[in-house]
Amino acid sequence: MPGETSAQTDVLLIGGGAIGLLSAIKLAEAGLRVTVLDQGHIGQEASWAGGGILSPLYPWHYPPALLRLALYSMQRYFSLTATLLEQTGIDPEWIPSGLLIMEGEQEKIPYDVLAWGVAWGLNWRLGHSEGAQTLWCPEVAQVRNPRLLAAMAARCRQLDIVLHENTAVTGFRKRGERLQGVETTTGFIPAELVIVTAGAWSRKLLDETGSHLDVIPVRGQMLLLQSKPGTLDTILMRDNHYLIPRRDGLILAGSTSELAGFDKSTTDEARNELLDFATQVYPDLERVPILKQWSGLRPGSQDSIPYIGPVPGWEGLFVAAGHFRYGLTNAPATADILVSLLMKTPPPLDIDPYAVLTPRPAQ
Repeated sequence: MPGETSAQTDVLLIGGGAIGLLSAIKLAEAGLRVTVLDQGHIGQEASWAGGGILSPLYPWHYPPALLRLALYSMQRYFSLTATLLEQTGIDPEWIPSGLLIMEGEQEKIPYDVLAWGVAWGLNWRLGHSEGAQTLWCPEVAQVRNPRLLAAMAARCRQLDIVLHENTAVTGFRKRGERLQGVETTTGFIPAELVIVTAGAWSRKLLDETGSHLDVIPVRGQMLLLQSKPGTLDTILMRDNHYLIPRRDGLILAGSTSELAGFDKSTTDEARNELLDFATQVYPDLERVPILKQWSGLRPGSQDSIPYIGPVPGWEGLFVAAGHFRYGLTNAPATADILVSLLMKTPPPLDIDPYAVLTPRPAQ
């Protein structure tokens, strides 16, 4: 039971996705005793459901606060996945497949996109395909996110991080301004340092603290297609949809963006939308079977800028939430910021844009 081990915990994380698990690993490697709680199963929500593209999909749409997190993290993923493979024997399949953005009806490539890319240190190239302009982004890589999460969970176990599944948090307890612990469905767990990394559920968890985060669930649906290895060797994107090829020939087609509350149902409308996109962009996929359809709930936030930092009025309580599509992409930067806050060391980036403020100023 959690109550039996919590006295040995220095840090408690609520939410076992990519950000929660990677933060737990880094904190444990720094010498802290760590526990992770999840209301369901470890690594089975948005981090699992996404496609594993390590990039903001249309970077020029986003403010510098998001892009700094993304570029910092993208530069660290190869080392992270190589280390996890060496430590656990589980290959997260980091692949530098690149991203080809195809101009569509909804999304046009800006005329100054190359100058914009140079300003951020990106080696982009313009081209044409079937009469439409394209943008080649060679810096973009991917991971096979279920395997990344499995490797992270295995590393947690190596570090004696306590992983509690099916344990929902129902409230927080404090004395004065100081956090005392969390109430859960299995009882009270004392903890002086708690980090909420619960994705789309973070606002619900923290409403009682008065922070009222601007985080809402945004449903994304995906299709998995069975093809052959080598059918497609790069990520293709047009009008906010994408195809992601895996090493074994599987191809992911994604994704929708729906305001459906906490409903994770799948729909025929989304299936047809994604299949139509896949076959239009890559006609060879007309003859391959659909293996699976699923959905996940992204934690949407204003301008996709996450909240990373202490919760006002609750000493010892921290949050990392609101990453929208880019929780997996931005996990390394987010984890490094959290570690710096808890260990009281200089942060790797300016953390002011991610402060937990309500209402939030425009970026």
